[in-house]
Amino acid sequence: MSDFDGSLSAIMANLLHENRTKTAFIPCILASALIFSYTSADLVLNQTDLVEYVKTDKSWEISFENNIVDDDGDNLTFDFNDIWADGDVKVIDFFLDEIPVNEGYFVGYIDVKIIPEECNGVDGSEGQCENGIWLSDGGEWECDSISATLLGDNSSLSGQWFDAGNTLSGSDSDCEPIYLRIVTYPEYNLHETVNQTAVNEFQALSPWINDGWGDGVVSVQVNLDVNSYGGWGPMDDSEEITIQVSVHQFRPSAILISE
Repeated sequence: MSDFDGSLSAIMANLLHENRTKTAFIPCILASALIFSYTSADLVLNQTDLVEYVKTDKSWEISFENNIVDDDGDNLTFDFNDIWADGDVKVIDFFLDEIPVNEGYFVGYIDVKIIPEECNGVDGSEGQCENGIWLSDGGEWECDSISATLLGDNSSLSGQWFDAGNTLSGSDSDCEPIYLRIVTYPEYNLHETVNQTAVNEFQALSPWINDGWGDGVVSVQVNLDVNSYGGWGPMDDSEEITIQVSVHQFRPSAILISE
């Protein structure tokens, strides 16, 4: 017998050298060929529709279940209150790693409402504003000038800072609240549905199930210029400011609309 060189021909020659080896090996080869032929025929003849279904893109409608991250039932995520003196510039941080985002949900956008003292932090407060003057039973005040900004420079908040849906700064001198907003999830369009083309439901949902957006700190800078009005009310040298933060979370779902 020549030396065994490890080649395929040498392996086959060794396997077929003995009659007992042939008796065991040849039926295995035939059985494998039979199984392979049957499987291939079944795939081609009987599973064509399944293969075509898997290969073809379909149309899906993506909808979003939305609510506010709220662990105490007040429909707010954070509620902050403080008194500013004339000329104060303060930055208030709200830490998003402290909030309980629900499992399967993602942070879509964050609303911030800055409320001056005259509004008392609630709707329907006693008094009214006329031409920048707040009138109430306690007297008359010229409405203070307030400006507020969501800080984007060097912010740790992972969001869409250049989204067209943002309102990153605002100001008021009419005793009215200031409303700010930062969109956090890419291309998230609030409560609207989205049409998506994909092979299956998982791929259709894949753009909307990415973690990490909306993490970090929401930083709100407030500037106050207190105005004193020459009416019969008391002198005004400070302002009570309320900041309410609503973190809006969403859960996506997909419905097949056409194949």
